[in-house]
Amino acid sequence: MLKFLNRKFPGGNFPTILTHTYYFMISFTLCYVYYHKFITRADFYGTQSTGGIYAVLNFESVRPIQYRLFIPYIFSILKSIVSVFTAVNDKALFFIITIFSCYLVLLAFYFLLNQFFKSRAMNSWIAPVIIYPMIWNFVILNGQFFFMDFPVLLFIVAGFYCIVSERNYLLLITFIFGVLNHPSAGYLILVYLLYNYKRLFKPKTIIYTAIMSVVYLGTYRLLDRLLPPTEGYFIIFNLPRNLQLIYELPVHIQLRDLVFNFGGLHIFVVAFFITGAWKRFRGPLLYSNFVIIPYVISVLMMFSLEEMRNYIAIIPFVVILALLFLSSFENSFLRPVERYYVPWKKE
Repeated sequence: MLKFLNRKFPGGNFPTILTHTYYFMISFTLCYVYYHKFITRADFYGTQSTGGIYAVLNFESVRPIQYRLFIPYIFSILKSIVSVFTAVNDKALFFIITIFSCYLVLLAFYFLLNQFFKSRAMNSWIAPVIIYPMIWNFVILNGQFFFMDFPVLLFIVAGFYCIVSERNYLLLITFIFGVLNHPSAGYLILVYLLYNYKRLFKPKTIIYTAIMSVVYLGTYRLLDRLLPPTEGYFIIFNLPRNLQLIYELPVHIQLRDLVFNFGGLHIFVVAFFITGAWKRFRGPLLYSNFVIIPYVISVLMMFSLEEMRNYIAIIPFVVILALLFLSSFENSFLRPVERYYVPWKKE
């Protein structure tokens, strides 16, 4: 039995069967709480609903929800398949999709950690650390249900892995599905440019950047033409509202959001830079995480500053920088790879 649990499935660099079970159990736990807080109360039919899966499938949803086609069609396909064998409850089916999405986030984050840290065994067991900020931003501090939120994080983590592992063909596939899920996939273009900062004017970098830009702009332009006109907007200039919130929101709410966004892991990120620990690291693997700067600025400009779910797309970058900070300590349990930077370099 122990030999079976310790087998790698399906092989190669994948973690053991025991680790897969571990990921599933953690995913089920988080999603069970998420289910009872959000999914049980979700409105899958309302045209104004942020959970309106059927409204999207019927092309009746408000914009920008109507553009987010990936999960509604996955939901529709799975329901058609399952319905052949048995009746299925919509919310139970969505619960299963959410668990599977969360499990894939953990698996993708494990592969991402392998690009930053040496020990694959250690990486397989610490990958669920990403669940910690997810608990805060998806559940504790979150007040709204959006059916595309878990896949948002999945596509960002998977896309980030494709970039730092230089799997460009796989990146394009991930990017296309990510764009069909949520516009936040566009930030992968910035991550790609930051990672390739020394090769910005190389033909390969220009070509892939151009392809992703055309896919991004072309997809939404095409959807705008093909979809029936509905209420809503695609982009809104939200800076005046967000600045006003600074004066209107109670101080304790602002302090709560400031401290517990990402569960407080961003405090480690701030310490990483204030202490100068970041200087011990060099190269694209570090600089690709700096996408958090334009992202936070864009939240201030175009999103709702107080919605903690709006920050879920940069969770992997915050977690990676926090782990790099922890790895800078002597005798740390984390050992960074030496692919692009030399850790523990004396000042």
